[in-house]
Amino acid sequence: MKKNLTIIAMLVLFGIFSSCEKDNLDYAPDASFSGEIRDLETGELVQQDILEGAKIYFIELGWNNPPVQSMVFKNDGTFQNNLMFSGDYKIIMNKGNYIPQDTIRYQMKKGANTHTFEVIPYIRITDTDIKFRDGKIVAKFKMQQTTSEPVKAISLFAHPDISVGYRIQTASVTYELNTIAEDVEYEIVMDINNYNKISTGNSYYFRIGALSGASEAKYNYAPAVNVDL
Repeated sequence: MKKNLTIIAMLVLFGIFSSCEKDNLDYAPDASFSGEIRDLETGELVQQDILEGAKIYFIELGWNNPPVQSMVFKNDGTFQNNLMFSGDYKIIMNKGNYIPQDTIRYQMKKGANTHTFEVIPYIRITDTDIKFRDGKIVAKFKMQQTTSEPVKAISLFAHPDISVGYRIQTASVTYELNTIAEDVEYEIVMDINNYNKISTGNSYYFRIGALSGASEAKYNYAPAVNVDL
């Protein structure tokens, strides 16, 4: 009898451990989600800011009171998340540097998932030209505005790393505009003599940004340019 009870106890424990192992496997991430955010009209990637840029907000359905989670875009407008779970999701794209999107339903399958978000950016920065001369960085560009909200500010950011932007910068110049963009060439000048973290003999990344006056808008950017000083 004692021997039988011992065997039963061992089987119960084995069943518990097996159940735990199965549960852990069931709830381990089993999907990845990658893709990009592109301009609906031009097809170009919509440049982002890693720390202060647009985010992909998502809700995993099928749970009671599921939390809103988020993932970030890389500077170039691509994204990659390898720790997703397969299932049904709501994806929300309403706080970025583009006109807010309608919430979408997305079926995340096991394994690799890819998606391209197509948006209309608040501001397109075009015809960029960044040069160093006479101790100054001169950035020239044009803007295309897609909404009625004014352009709040234009900026030039500098940093040794290509991730340069509003939050990642060692030097910046910002001009407050608060006006509608015109079909003219804009110019921002950065005198490097005014910044102790920038010096000649080194190379830095410079990036032009423009901020819309729309609610909760993030900076629109041109690609970063490496310049030898």
